[in-house]
Amino acid sequence: MANRLGRSSRCEDSDVQAIMEAGTESVEWVRQEFAHADLRDKRLDRRLLKTAQHLAKSPASPINEACGSWASTQAAYRLFNNPKASTPGILKPHWEATAARMAGCGGPVLVMQDTVFFSYGSHVKTRGLGSIGKSNAAHDRGLIMHNALAFTTSGVPLGILSQSIWARREIPEEDYQQKIERLQVTPVEEKESSKWLVALKETVERAPAGVSIVTVADRESDFFEFLTHAKELRAKYLIRARTDRKLVPEDSAGCTRMLEALSDAPVLGTLMIEVPGNGRRKARSACIEMRVAEVTIQAPPRRGAHAKASGSSEPVTVTLIGATEQSPPPGTDSISWVLLTNLPVKDFGSATEKVRWYAKRWGIEVWHKVLKSGCKVEDCMLEQAERLKRYLTLFSIIGVRLMHVAYLARAHPDLPATQVFSAVEIQVLHLRVTKALPPAGQSVSLREVVRMLGKLGGHLGRKGDGEPGVEILWRGWMRLYESVEMLHSLQTAGLLEAN
Repeated sequence: MANRLGRSSRCEDSDVQAIMEAGTESVEWVRQEFAHADLRDKRLDRRLLKTAQHLAKSPASPINEACGSWASTQAAYRLFNNPKASTPGILKPHWEATAARMAGCGGPVLVMQDTVFFSYGSHVKTRGLGSIGKSNAAHDRGLIMHNALAFTTSGVPLGILSQSIWARREIPEEDYQQKIERLQVTPVEEKESSKWLVALKETVERAPAGVSIVTVADRESDFFEFLTHAKELRAKYLIRARTDRKLVPEDSAGCTRMLEALSDAPVLGTLMIEVPGNGRRKARSACIEMRVAEVTIQAPPRRGAHAKASGSSEPVTVTLIGATEQSPPPGTDSISWVLLTNLPVKDFGSATEKVRWYAKRWGIEVWHKVLKSGCKVEDCMLEQAERLKRYLTLFSIIGVRLMHVAYLARAHPDLPATQVFSAVEIQVLHLRVTKALPPAGQSVSLREVVRMLGKLGGHLGRKGDGEPGVEILWRGWMRLYESVEMLHSLQTAGLLEAN
């Protein structure tokens, strides 16, 4: 069975690299996360735990390099090849642990839904793949993954509540009009868009009682059945509109379209938001003008099985939030969001809260980059789609953990450092920076440790220098990691006693 190509290497994306280097020294979290794993085979449960520990310790490395020995590598291969190691079985202890974290976070939880495509078109021997592009061509082959990923309102990822991985069926040979007509008579349960409904249902079922859950999603989720399904489940949502839908005028202040209703609404105020960079744009600040309107959306015309779908013919009342950028930089596309929600939005402060929540959706895209650029999951050559699905499920959990560690340090600097760093890391860091061990019995905060890490990476820490940046923290992580590895090597060689 073939392994992943190449060797581990640094990622070109600075944010992803910082996440990859955060907290990989300790893998005790793996034992806690998979404590209740039940694959109906105790040996397989132990194999899952051991493989997860190896891969979490070195997430950017090929399987054989991460596992360290031929026996461990073979055990990992057997895990990914075993039908008993189902993807729901691998994920179940994680989403249960995620629910526990949600219950303890003390506030609303944002559940981001999104889809990511993994390309394996260059792996000519891999069987069971499907199209991930607009054709059935060999270079457009891979797997599709849809997730519901829980975040705190400050942007710290808590874990996965729902995940589906599949290979798309062959694309029919048809023109645009034929495609439209086919989709019009196809029940939503038979469409790929049903992924949004499945994830919404599992989110509601798996969320702990008493925790306020808001599903946040981009324009692909804007189809009428999503709104009616959420109404049936009493699920709260905040999604971006894809089309200017028709309204029921008598229930929408006389307006017939959503954009008309927003243009008639007064400006509530302006808001500054941070727009992260991506391959097409630079990171920047944007001044957003806010408007709000409550409207009732007409049900779209349906044919065939659609016309008989439960609840699909009843109008749905929503609140529109218009967020439009004023004076974008020359040559830059203006930020222009129309958000749909069934949450109460009574004033500017409430509208601002919802826009800031939607802006946190970029966190799930960072997670996608962690999987692709950091963990390099598209390099995997397990040669069968079913093996890749198990592999992707396990790495999805590892990727969330890497992000959790890094983002927790940013969002909650006053937490005890032991929530992110192992005791050995804290001791070694103190020795490197202060030339002394931390005082016995004294708690060290995340802020203190992050600043020491910055100093180790070259941050001067002067009054006007601010907090250490991502690249500085990179260097600090690497130097700390090298020091801890040296300590372990000396202990293994018997040259230094372990405490």
